[in-house]
Amino acid sequence: MPTPAASNGKLNKDAFIEGVDHILTKWTALALAVENEWGGDDTEYKRENMVDEVVEFFNNAVAKRQKPEPTDLEAILLDIMTEDFNISLEDGSEKEVAARLMAIFIECINGNHSTVNKLAEEREAREARDANASAAKRSQAAARPDADGSESSSEDDDSDSDDAMDED
Repeated sequence: MPTPAASNGKLNKDAFIEGVDHILTKWTALALAVENEWGGDDTEYKRENMVDEVVEFFNNAVAKRQKPEPTDLEAILLDIMTEDFNISLEDGSEKEVAARLMAIFIECINGNHSTVNKLAEEREAREARDANASAAKRSQAAARPDADGSESSSEDDDSDSDDAMDED
């Protein structure tokens, strides 16, 4: 069995690692764990380490000239989620994630990066959408009227305090 780096050198392995990262980033259970820091202070590090562990799983199978087994990958995903993020999955999502990781592995060893490229485009679009939504919320908060119906501004606040000082 060829390694991810066999046909196009480092390009296939890099694409595979990127694909693993994209798939794990889209996994709702993991995203919630990271967002809510269920793994403690080093939750983001644990997520990054998960990518490394998944890649290592495939590298070990290739080194032994064995086909990676989806059930073994599912067990690894469940173990990491339980041990690192204190999550007990009951939705079976590890099966779907493992299947997507297996598919991307096969694509990458064959030099096909189309799914990785599609995932990268989706992630960029999602991040841009999230950034725009955050900017819109900040803009709305800044333009929100005060209790008396007027828009708040730092100039109004400064002039009020200056007037109060003048009255003394």
